[in-house]
Amino acid sequence: MTDITVIKRALEGRAKEVAERLLPRGVLEGREWCVGSIQGEAGRSLKVCVQGAKAGTWADFAAGGDSGDLIDLWCAVKGQQLPEALEDIRAWLGLEAPQFEKREKTYRRPPKPACTAPKSAVKDYLTRERKLSEHAIAAYRIGEQDRTIVFPSLVEGELRFVKFRSIDDKRRMRVEADCEPVLFGWQAIDRNAREVTICEGEIDAPSLFDYGFPALSVPFGGGKGEKQRWIEAEYERLLRFETIYLALDNDAEGEAAVVEIVARLGRHRCRRVTLPLKDANECLKAGIPTATIRECFEAAATMDPPELVRAGQFTDDVVKLFWPTGGQEVGYRMPFGKIASKLLFRPAELTVWTGPSGHGKSQLLSHAAVDWGHQGAKVCIASLEMVPKQFLKRMVKQAGNVDRPTEPFIRAIMQWMDGWLWCFNLVGKVGVQPLLDVFEYARCRYGCDTFIIDSLMRLGIGSEDYQGQEQAVFTLVNWAVEKDVHIHLVAHSRKADKRAGGGAPETEDIKGASEIGSNAFNILGVWRDREVEEKIKALTEKADRGDQAAGGALAQLANEPTVILNVAKQRNGDWEGKCGLWFNSGSYQYRGSQDSRWGIKYVSLDDGVEEAA
Repeated sequence: MTDITVIKRALEGRAKEVAERLLPRGVLEGREWCVGSIQGEAGRSLKVCVQGAKAGTWADFAAGGDSGDLIDLWCAVKGQQLPEALEDIRAWLGLEAPQFEKREKTYRRPPKPACTAPKSAVKDYLTRERKLSEHAIAAYRIGEQDRTIVFPSLVEGELRFVKFRSIDDKRRMRVEADCEPVLFGWQAIDRNAREVTICEGEIDAPSLFDYGFPALSVPFGGGKGEKQRWIEAEYERLLRFETIYLALDNDAEGEAAVVEIVARLGRHRCRRVTLPLKDANECLKAGIPTATIRECFEAAATMDPPELVRAGQFTDDVVKLFWPTGGQEVGYRMPFGKIASKLLFRPAELTVWTGPSGHGKSQLLSHAAVDWGHQGAKVCIASLEMVPKQFLKRMVKQAGNVDRPTEPFIRAIMQWMDGWLWCFNLVGKVGVQPLLDVFEYARCRYGCDTFIIDSLMRLGIGSEDYQGQEQAVFTLVNWAVEKDVHIHLVAHSRKADKRAGGGAPETEDIKGASEIGSNAFNILGVWRDREVEEKIKALTEKADRGDQAAGGALAQLANEPTVILNVAKQRNGDWEGKCGLWFNSGSYQYRGSQDSRWGIKYVSLDDGVEEAA
């Protein structure tokens, strides 16, 4: 669509060539093309910027400060009005004339109405009741026929459409049949104007004119569909406007019209004006001052897509990333000192936990969830592979740092978890959307900010359905970003036991579509060193039988971690790497090399009350 904005950008890209063409006697000095004046004589009073961010702007410092862009310069040098200049420029640039498919329909030209300039009752109605100035009435060539107002729509001086309105019955309106539906008010619009206002009523147009904003009115009011069929007739004429202000009524019909007009004329040119009252004439009758209306136009909202946001709107967010409130970035950390400051689970992210079956990824994630509850998280777990009572049993052990808690201790731990933990009570397969519907409720009602899905294979997607897996992950990521929450997703590893050469899984080891890892913000691989575990088991049995050598070897081997946590990806963090962990088979807790050997107790009973059976 070669509207004026396209033409303007094309000229800016060829600014030096345009300056040379229009003002051939000029000289290049640095980034400016210098000449005497619009007439093109040698000199330095008129300067055209031909390079850099301001390319295409010019100013004549000897002619009262005339200035503008290259379209203005083209008009000034060639003595053309804007519509003719745009056609000339389009031809020079080699841009095709805009093509807009129109209905194959022949419109008739309305007969010239037998009317006069408003007088007596019609004039009184327009000036006293509607508060229009005589200057505005004349500019729009509003006429009178008996006790009826005549609104002629003229295009390039030719009558195309006429509307009649009785002053005795405001609902009595008629139009000349089978005429071309065009905007009312072209007769009041400067042919060189590059901004225009579109409103919703024939009386609103001259009202805005009185406020200093010459306007065009839609012929059939607000709403959408057939009511806006005028766009078909006016599309090409409106291409010359760089900015189109939409000052339609502040009601549902007006908003519906705005949506349709923006979609068809181009949101890059449109601005929505919100007036203090329902429409422009209501403002005029109420005595709203011009300064107030001007402020409304200055504050007119661009019709940018909601996904397009200026960088400056994120200034506070960026500052907080460097200097977080309270000195700490928002998110939850792992309960291991070695990586606590290096790995952060932030809002609006998805973390994938992967590893071979039986290597403890769900168990490690469970321990982390207990710690997140301690950090203040509100967690919702969908353990589709284990009923709630079973994974809660594991979490009770982890929260109490105990193998066999007493009943009072179990109840105390459950009461503590009841304050921050919610369970998705279903084992088996569930679709992504039904699961997110429940998560949505948990987010809205209870403020849950951390969600766990164990596992991807239980979301009703086949192991070979890569497209389905990709779509599922996209859906989860979009929801996490929209709701500003963190999702932890368990996905099995492609390897049956361990990677070739040993060690924790990497990004490419996730079983399924490559998009699972590509779209995750963080990827954590979990791996158990089964060989070391078998050695420890064998040495323990020997040491129990009094083998001192075995006891010494066992003490030495105990310094080697049996679990490796690999932070294979952290999109928004500065660190990736591996962390060795030790597993306590009694409490199901993990610890790192910098952590207490005896683990963390998240809940305690009063002194004297037994916690372990």
